Amino acid sequence: MKRVSGGFSLRTRVELQQVDPRQMDQYLVPVNRNPISADTRVWLVPDDVDGLIQDATQEFWTPLGLARSLDLLLHACREREIGYADLSPVCLTITDTSLEALIKRCGPGYFENTPCENDLLSDGWRFLGFDAVELNGLTSSLKGIGYKEPSWSELRMRFGRALNEVGLFNDEATVSEFAKMRGAEIPEHAPFDVVGVLVHDPIRQ
Repeated sequence: MKRVSGGFSLRTRVELQQVDPRQMDQYLVPVNRNPISADTRVWLVPDDVDGLIQDATQEFWTPLGLARSLDLLLHACREREIGYADLSPVCLTITDTSLEALIKRCGPGYFENTPCENDLLSDGWRFLGFDAVELNGLTSSLKGIGYKEPSWSELRMRFGRALNEVGLFNDEATVSEFAKMRGAEIPEHAPFDVVGVLVHDPIRQ
């Protein structure tokens, strides 16, 4: 299935982000507490960058609260004198099906000239894995919503070994199954979409 960009953001470098003990029950495998996630409350966006969402024009953002392009986001940071040195550029990719649903709901203008995942990979972006996300707000069902027993142990037994070193899924079919099970467990957040997490080298200014 073809995947395309759902938008771009800037995140704190993982090695500089402190572990939040309040999120201990939000990791499927507690010993793998890597914060890399589509969820901006798990893998953090610096406050001043996050504040751009509140005052940028509609044309600047996709309905996911992400910038339509990294260049637009960096330009906005420069205009507002927001430093972005050492931040990690992140792109979240979605399926054609998710894209069509967003266009139907929000209109096509947000996603004009949207790059496909293959083009991003050819341009130096690196695929880190798949997350299972509620698109309205980018809440991750993998790392952004707490687990409860006994389903926590059951999910960990079924899916724990499928997670890679950063705590995401490599296999799209497996994360799709996980998303359906979490959606049945927490229907108030469902459905969860499969989102690819891509990263580029930290920005140097």
